[in-house]
Amino acid sequence: MYYDRRVPGPLLDLLLPDAPLGWLIPWLSTGPAAAAGAHVQTRRDRQGRRHGAIQLYLGRTSPLEVRGRPNGRHSLHADVSYRTMSPRLFAGDLDASGLALLADPLRQHAERAAAETHRSFLDGEAVVHAGLMRHHGPLSPSAAPFLALDSEARMGFDSQADQVAFEATLPAVVGLPAAEAVPRKLDLVAVDHDGRLLLVEVKADPTGLTRAAWQAAVHVARFRALLAQHPAWFSEVLGDLAREKARVGLLGQAPMVDFSRLPTLTPVIAAPDPREGWSAAWRSEIGSVLQTSGGLLAGLRLWRLSPQGHVVEDTLA
Repeated sequence: MYYDRRVPGPLLDLLLPDAPLGWLIPWLSTGPAAAAGAHVQTRRDRQGRRHGAIQLYLGRTSPLEVRGRPNGRHSLHADVSYRTMSPRLFAGDLDASGLALLADPLRQHAERAAAETHRSFLDGEAVVHAGLMRHHGPLSPSAAPFLALDSEARMGFDSQADQVAFEATLPAVVGLPAAEAVPRKLDLVAVDHDGRLLLVEVKADPTGLTRAAWQAAVHVARFRALLAQHPAWFSEVLGDLAREKARVGLLGQAPMVDFSRLPTLTPVIAAPDPREGWSAAWRSEIGSVLQTSGGLLAGLRLWRLSPQGHVVEDTLA
């Protein structure tokens, strides 16, 4: 079992100001990028991204991904609609000098994608999710209370059999009803200055909170198992990811968190809600999950978000 979104240093260095992708982080502050909910994430897995990847997102869709290749080369990838938009960009492997020659066409591609991506990928949950990633990632102020380190987090396994066996244990551990599917992706992994590892489920509105609570409980069980298997994961893996992201500007002006101590696993449910009595309504809806989740939701935080993804209120469930 593993969860590791670190990428090799030379790949991440492409984002430095004078490097081939040096335009990308400043571009996130522009109007077109803001309107499209643009953010950048590192990606790595044991299949197509064995050598790591840097991925640009617009809301819930990705117009550009730069994957590391052997021998210091890189390849460009995107969903099919974006490859059709700029077919010459996705023709083959490139070295750093070749990627540098594409800086202007790549920016133009990102601009066009931001203007032409269908609103269905940019509205609803995508708005608040992207807002959290942007405001606590590359646009973080110095007073940011937490660092948004990863989105769409998913555990990896050495084999399909290992994954199936582990996931088969989760319903009993969590008390998950048969009607509830076992979730695999977590919306947001963050860490705050109190040493809490924030496992955040984001919703577009306050409907479906019961499902969100079950999802949060399952993810606590997953990360609890990960830390049991790899006690140094928080300091060595997640801490390295944070420090590397900060080095190239992906965490804005936020001060670094202390990763030397063991984290407190803290589930979070986050959604916009204009009601005055929002927190009481949320507690009422998720009460049955809190009672039957075996303590996995101890310390659950409720975040009321603005429509743009700012944390307006933070309270204990």
